[in-house]
Amino acid sequence: MRKSTKWVLWILGLMLAAIFINFYMNLYSFGFALIGVLFMVFTGWGFLVKLKNDVRQHEDHHRRMHESVNDDIERYTR
Repeated sequence: MRKSTKWVLWILGLMLAAIFINFYMNLYSFGFALIGVLFMVFTGWGFLVKLKNDVRQHEDHHRRMHESVNDDIERYTR
């Protein structure tokens, strides 16, 4: 497992433990605040992954169209 993945799993585990401890100690506002933070982190992460995927799709489409044009030019100029 990569080093960054271990750190992310540790932080996620500590965050979940903190949520359960806060609910156990009847500190609901802190528990719900931590749930909100987790929700925002996962939402931001999903946004970044989708943005990265959209950029890759656009680059692939542009590359395919550019190669197609070059192939057409080579075919007709032989």
